[in-house]
Amino acid sequence: MSTRSASTRARRAIRTACVTLAALAITIGALWLAGVGHPGTVAAGMAVAHPDTAWDDLFQAYGDSSGAWSGGDGAQSLLLPDGSTVWFFADTFLGQIGPGGTRSPATTGLAHNAAVLYRGGRLGPTYALAPEFGGYNSTADYTWVAPPPPYPADRYELINGDQVIDRGTVYKFYQLADRDINPGGFQYKLVGTVIESFSVDPATDMLTPAGGTPLGIEDSARSNPVIWGAATLVSDGYIYIYGVKPYSDRATPFPLYVARVPVGGLAAGDAWQYYDGGPGCSPPSSAWVTDPRSATALRTGASAGFSVTDVNGTFVLLTGDNSGIFTANDAVAYYAGCPTGFSPGSPEYQVYQPRLPDGYLAYEYRIVPQFSGGSDVLVSYSLGTTLAGGNFDSVLTYRPRFLDVTLPGVAGRSVPVTEPAP
Repeated sequence: MSTRSASTRARRAIRTACVTLAALAITIGALWLAGVGHPGTVAAGMAVAHPDTAWDDLFQAYGDSSGAWSGGDGAQSLLLPDGSTVWFFADTFLGQIGPGGTRSPATTGLAHNAAVLYRGGRLGPTYALAPEFGGYNSTADYTWVAPPPPYPADRYELINGDQVIDRGTVYKFYQLADRDINPGGFQYKLVGTVIESFSVDPATDMLTPAGGTPLGIEDSARSNPVIWGAATLVSDGYIYIYGVKPYSDRATPFPLYVARVPVGGLAAGDAWQYYDGGPGCSPPSSAWVTDPRSATALRTGASAGFSVTDVNGTFVLLTGDNSGIFTANDAVAYYAGCPTGFSPGSPEYQVYQPRLPDGYLAYEYRIVPQFSGGSDVLVSYSLGTTLAGGNFDSVLTYRPRFLDVTLPGVAGRSVPVTEPAP
């Protein structure tokens, strides 16, 4: 029977909890003391991680006061040309928070994808559909970017992937989900990729969706397509586009694939090249092929959400740890000397081991390069709960959390991460 990685199971389980209107009598203080917040500084293996409370507090304050975004998971970030950052989210709560730091199911809206601008040290505005008169409600869909034809929004949705700027246009990779297919009782199945383009207003940084292009759609109960764009990397004149197969067996969780296109190639519509060779940094030109069906996995053990980052010349794959059920909430890093170098034997470092009570999940760890300082990196991750009503009962959950991590074995620059401007 097919299985998914811990982070995929987490998101699907949390989605179920999000739409459950039943509430449990859980107080915010009890949640925090139970360990839902960060532990203290943690040394895991050779990496050292500690909470970045400044970034935590920024999103907590915005979620408490914005009246729009009150939480979201799957955080992805993109540095814009003027130095601002857009934070993209997957499932997102919208609306005013209630008394005692709660979300009311009746007056909270849900978007399948949304975004928040970070500019001049402040968050806002929120990119999602606006509420009608009377505010947000639990029956409307406030999703920012809808699936392209022929995939109607009453059946399909777009879930967060990575993004890149190419020739001034933002290209965002979304995972296309079909709610009419429910493998293992999950609410939908991932059936392919949609590449959405956005125009950027240089004066306001406002992003406007300009249309999506389906890619590699295999919409059937038996399909297991590569979901492209889970992570992207610009290196040595190419945009590298990483993908995973989400419906793998337990022995080979989330095989990792890579494709590439020259910088400028997304904007020009150039054909992709897919990697069909063994892991390594000196592949022959014949290892890059034009047929996506010939792509060969570099390794297994990625997750639904991860990042690939060039850190002082060391390429770092940061992902959830899929080595066992007891490591499902942990973060692990794999190193390589080039974008195609990730192998089953890549150097591996345990990065972070959160202490969480039963029913709480940490997932989708990513390096945030624009606020990192060489081998001292800012890491974002998602925190949620599968407890019925839990994400409504406390606004402390279902918001991004942040870590300052010192990566071991990485030569070169190392300075403190950039904190939010006061």
